[in-house]
Amino acid sequence: MLPTQGRFQLQNTKPQMFKYAQLLTSTSMFGVLKGRGLKTPWHLRALYISTFLLRTAFGALLLLISDYVTGDKMSTLLKVAIIAVPYPLAEMATANYFGIISDQRGRKTIIVFGTALAAIIVALYTVSNNVWYLATLHGIHGIGAAATVAPAIAMIADYADKGDRGRQMGWFDYSTFLGYIVGAVMGGYLIDAVEPRLGFVVIAGILTMSAVMLFLLVKEKETKTKAEHRAGFAELKQVFKVREIRLMFPIWLIIATLLGIALTYLPIIMLNNKVSGSTIGLMFGVAGVALGLLQPFWGKVSDVVGRIPVMAYGVFSIFGIVIMLVFFPNSAFTYANQHFTAKLGLIPLAILGLGAGAFVPAALAMMADSSNSERYGATMGLYSFALGFGAFIAESLGLIIILATGSGNAPQGLLYFAAGLIVLAVILMMLFFVTSLVRGRSGKKKAAT
Repeated sequence: MLPTQGRFQLQNTKPQMFKYAQLLTSTSMFGVLKGRGLKTPWHLRALYISTFLLRTAFGALLLLISDYVTGDKMSTLLKVAIIAVPYPLAEMATANYFGIISDQRGRKTIIVFGTALAAIIVALYTVSNNVWYLATLHGIHGIGAAATVAPAIAMIADYADKGDRGRQMGWFDYSTFLGYIVGAVMGGYLIDAVEPRLGFVVIAGILTMSAVMLFLLVKEKETKTKAEHRAGFAELKQVFKVREIRLMFPIWLIIATLLGIALTYLPIIMLNNKVSGSTIGLMFGVAGVALGLLQPFWGKVSDVVGRIPVMAYGVFSIFGIVIMLVFFPNSAFTYANQHFTAKLGLIPLAILGLGAGAFVPAALAMMADSSNSERYGATMGLYSFALGFGAFIAESLGLIIILATGSGNAPQGLLYFAAGLIVLAVILMMLFFVTSLVRGRSGKKKAAT
């Protein structure tokens, strides 16, 4: 059955036009920011700010690392790929564990531990630029990331009103995404302004600030669960018994893979094509505003109309962006001699970009809706697992594409790979939507009889 969660759910006797009028007023940007009477707890606001600082640090790292390791275009891409791969592998392997531990021992301690570990690891980057040394540290860094994600989302699920859950997940996703984008901007400017070791010190300082803010300002509910958790993948099997999560998860893997491709390889490819670090930062900043600004809005829309339609809108928006890049690569803008020229195609690209952030907040809220409150941490570990697995696939297959095609053809190869993935995501999303529709209608027939 299609979800009908939300404080604004209307009775079937009300006119359809009134339903859409109410949707427009309750999901305006002003209404989203105010919460329409549902206030965001101050400690969740502190969590969002600390999450933003954490992801800002992560977002700057790969750009700094690409400037830290030396070599020609091909060897730099290979080195960055080798360094990048252990991070998502470690995050994927430990995400569920930290989610379970947060169910049993509390969220805050685990989040502070992960953030402090990340600060220490980034400080240790300054010791050497040896590829294998950096790859090892980056893997440990992935463990720190896993310790921050699932407990943070579970904490939001603990506190958020069910009718406001999508909006709160949107704020979390926005703080995460905006952090990555601002991190890319910061990394670009740090490359131009200082040498990489000093940049790592700045990043370690930001992570330390995030850990201190979490420790001092974030509160949590007393751990309520005494539920018995299974170890490792046995717990994931329990989570996958929920049909909605089972159908949604492959789509989430694809979205995470596309994000991994963009964040890992796009900045390095642009650097290799003589685009300045500050220009890369500016481009990511503009894209971040377009893609991320409406995430709380889309979360709130999912509170009103249901999760699945909003998720579908997000997938189709990403599909449109990739199709434009594949078939109309020069329709939006051109770059030559350190100068960008905007074209007419930038308008539909920007419109599609506004919907590209719709999938994640709706999907996160659906996971919380479908989960037992005593297993929020274990369930939300699936989100971190998906991010880690998607990034691992992106970076591993990206490395294979680079080796197979050479650095000159790698961007085109990565783009075609992304196009194939998003076509698969569209097919899976349509299957999810149709399956939910059929089950909803069959449920109504059974109820009627």
